Amino acid sequence: MGFAVLTSPELKIKNILYNDTSFSGLEEGRILASIVQDKDRSKILDFSQNIKNGKGEFGYEIHIPLDGKIELYNFSGIKENENTILILASRLKEDILNQYDHFMKMNNQHVNKIRSLLKNQITTDNDTVLSGESAELYNEISQVNNELMNVQRELTKTNKELDRQKERYYATLRSIGEGVIALGENKEVTFINESALNILNLDQDLKGTFLSDHNIKVLNQNEDEILEELINEVCHKPQIIKKEDIKLVSNNTKTPIDLTISSIQLKNERLIGLVIVISDITQKKEQEKKLKKLAATDRLTDIMNRRMGTTYLEKQIERVKREGIDLTVCFIDVNDLKEVNDNYGHKEGDKLLKSVAQILTDNIRNIDAAARFGGDEFLIIFNDCKLEEAEDIWDRIEQAIDNWNQNTEKSYKISLSKGFAQKTKEDNLSLDELINKADERMYKDKVEYHNQK
Repeated sequence: MGFAVLTSPELKIKNILYNDTSFSGLEEGRILASIVQDKDRSKILDFSQNIKNGKGEFGYEIHIPLDGKIELYNFSGIKENENTILILASRLKEDILNQYDHFMKMNNQHVNKIRSLLKNQITTDNDTVLSGESAELYNEISQVNNELMNVQRELTKTNKELDRQKERYYATLRSIGEGVIALGENKEVTFINESALNILNLDQDLKGTFLSDHNIKVLNQNEDEILEELINEVCHKPQIIKKEDIKLVSNNTKTPIDLTISSIQLKNERLIGLVIVISDITQKKEQEKKLKKLAATDRLTDIMNRRMGTTYLEKQIERVKREGIDLTVCFIDVNDLKEVNDNYGHKEGDKLLKSVAQILTDNIRNIDAAARFGGDEFLIIFNDCKLEEAEDIWDRIEQAIDNWNQNTEKSYKISLSKGFAQKTKEDNLSLDELINKADERMYKDKVEYHNQK
C-alpha cells in the first residue's frame, strides 16, 4: 500500500502517478509536508532538500495520520530535473520491493518520453550527435537511471537482509522444543517444525495440507474435540487463545499438551494466517503425578498420609449424606512400638510399622482404604459398611497378625489396639467427632491390653 508522486522541490504535488491509499489530502497542488505528522515535517523537508541537492534518498520513515491512527511509511525519492522530484512512499519496507515494478514502469514512461524528444536530434550517418538541450536531457536521463540503480541496489540489499532474517526465524522455529505449525489464510499448513511432527507422531511433511486431512484432534477435559472450533474462533476474531492440560490425538496416540493459537495480522489488521504452538507436557504430568503421590502418601508405609486420609474420609462422609450408605472407621494404635524402638532401634520400629500397614491393606476390601495418621496410629475407612461387617473384616486382619507372629523370626510380636465408630445418614457426626469416637474406643481397648500384660 503506497503512492508515487511528482512534486516541486518545495514538495508541492504536481502529478499523482499512482495511489492505492485512502489519504484524502493527497491531491495535486497540495504540499506533501502538510499530510505528515507534525513532528516529521522537518524530516521530510530534509528529505526533499537532499534530493534537491542531487542525492537519491531511500527508506525515510515518515508518520502519516489516517482515520485517527498514525501509520508509518517509508519514503524514497530522486530528482527528475531541477523542478521535479519523484517520490515513492510505501507502508512497509517489504511493499517497496513489491512496488519496484511500478517504480521502473514510471521511469520507463519518463525515459521514453524524453527519448522521443531526442529522436529528431540524432543523425544517422554512422554517428550519433547529441548537443545542446539534447545533451542536457541525455545527462538527466543518465542521472535518473544512475539514481534508480542505486535504489535498486538498496532494494536488493534490503531484500537479501529480509531473506536472511526470515531464514534465521525459520531456523529458530525448526530447532526449538515446542511444536510450531503455521496456517495460511485458507487454514492450510504453510510451515511445521520437526518438534511438531514428533508430538503428532507423524513422519511426513504436512505443508500444503489441512490438519483435518490427518485426523488430528484436540480434546478438552470432557473429551470434546475443540481444535477446529479454536481455529475458527481466532479467524473470526484475531486474538491469542491458550489452553492448558488438554489432549492431542494423532496417529492413534494421545499426548497431554498445552496449546496456544495466535493470529498473524498485517498493520491494517488483515488476517493472513495463524500460528499454533504445542507443548508436550507428558513429563510435566508425570512429575505432577509423582508430586501428588508424595503429597498424599506416607513415605514410610506407602499408604495414605493423615492429610490425604482426612480428605478421603470427608468425601465418604458426603456420600453418606448424599446416598444414605453406612460408613465405619477403625482407629488403630500399634502396641509396644516404643519398646521395639528402645530395644531394637528405630529402624526395626519402622519395619514393624511397614508390616502393620501391609497386613491392613492386604486384608481390607478393594473399596476400603487405610491411612497412617502419624507415629503408631492408623485409620481404616470401611466404605458402604456397617459396624458388624467391619468387625468381620477385622477378624481377617487379626488372623493375618497371628500368622505373622507365628512365622516371624523377630524377637517381638505385632499387637494392635482398635476402636470402631459408625456414621449413618441419620446422625450428625462430623469428621472429627467420628474419629474421636473411634479413638476413645481404641483407648479402652489399649487399657485392657495393658491390664492383661
